[in-house]
Amino acid sequence: MIDTGSSDGEQTVGDTPAGAAARPGRRVTISDLARRLDISKASVSYALNGRSGVSEETRRRVLELAEELGFHPNSAAVALSASRTRTIGIVIARDPALISTEAFYMRTLVGIEQYLNEVDSSLLLRLTGEHGEDLDVLRRWSRQGRVDGFILFDEHHEDPRITLLKELGVPSVVVSSNAPPDGVGRLISSPEETVLLLLDHLIELGHRDIAHVSGPFHFVHEKLRVQLLQEHAVRRGIRVRHYEGSYRYEDGADLTRQILTGSDRPTALVLGNDLMAVAALRVATELGTVVPDELSIVAWDDSPLCELARPGITAVDQQTMERGRAAADLLFRIAAGDPQLHVEAPAGVLRARESSARAPH
Repeated sequence: MIDTGSSDGEQTVGDTPAGAAARPGRRVTISDLARRLDISKASVSYALNGRSGVSEETRRRVLELAEELGFHPNSAAVALSASRTRTIGIVIARDPALISTEAFYMRTLVGIEQYLNEVDSSLLLRLTGEHGEDLDVLRRWSRQGRVDGFILFDEHHEDPRITLLKELGVPSVVVSSNAPPDGVGRLISSPEETVLLLLDHLIELGHRDIAHVSGPFHFVHEKLRVQLLQEHAVRRGIRVRHYEGSYRYEDGADLTRQILTGSDRPTALVLGNDLMAVAALRVATELGTVVPDELSIVAWDDSPLCELARPGITAVDQQTMERGRAAADLLFRIAAGDPQLHVEAPAGVLRARESSARAPH
C-alpha cells in the first residue's frame, strides 16, 4: 500500500513565503491564504465554506484576502469539505511490471497525484493479482472507511467491481469508453474520436490494408475500438485485420513478426500502446522492413518512448494526465453529492511523426 498524500500542507509549484504574494500566473491555494493570515488551513476552509469554528473577524479577513488575491476554490476543494477521509482509493489488478513501464498508468497517476496535492488530499494505491484479489481490497477498504471513493480502470463486461461498489454504496468513477445509465460515475473517452484520427491519417497517406494489434478483447474499450475500426473501415472500403495482444512488449514483437512474415502483409500497423509500437518498430527493422517506406507504424497511446524512437512513432496523445485530474475531480464532486455522474474526457490529439508516410505502391 502506498499513501502518497501530504500530511503537512499543499504541495504546489513552489511555496509562497508568509507575507509574500503568490507569483503571477500561479493559482492561489488555501495554503497561500493561511500563510498570509498566519492561521491554519482548516480555519481558512471553515471561513470560505461558511462553517462554524472561526470568529466573524477571521471570516472577514479570509474573505477579503481571497477577493484581493483572486482566490477561486476548485470543485474538488469544495467537495473535500464534505468528505470523510480526504482520500481516494485505486486498486489495479495488473502485473506490476507492466504498470511500471506502460505510460498510460504512470501519466494518469501523476495527473491524479498533482490534483490531490493541490487540495491537500491523499491516494491509497494497491496493485493486486488478476484473479479477484482486487475485489477483496475494494471490499475491505470500503468497510473500514479508509477512502471516500474509488477510481477504476480497465472496465470489463459485467464488471464485478462496479457491482460490488454499488452494493456497498461507495462513490466511484470509472475511466471508460462506456456510458450506461447505471448510477455510476464515469469519465468517458470516446474511442470513435481516436479511431477517426488514426484511420483518417492513414487513409490520407494512401493505406488500404491495415493490421491492428490490440490489448485484451475483454476490456470494454478494446471491444469498442475493434468494433469501430471495423465499421469505419467497411464504410471507407479498406481492410483492417485484428490481433489480440496484452499490451506487453513481447506480445507486440511476436505479433508483428507473425504479421510481417506472413504472405499477405499490410502496409500499416496500429498498435494498442506505446510499448507494443516500439516492439513492432524493432522487429520490422530486424526483418529488413524499412519504416516508413515499406511499413507505417502508429500507436494508440503516445509517450516519450514514441517521441524518442528512431524513427519517431506517430501516436495519439490521450491527454492522460489531464484525464487523471478530471477523474479525481469528478469523484470528489460525486462524494459531496453532485448529481452529475458523467463527464467527457479531454479529446486526444494526433502526434504525427516519422513512422507514418505514404503507402508503398
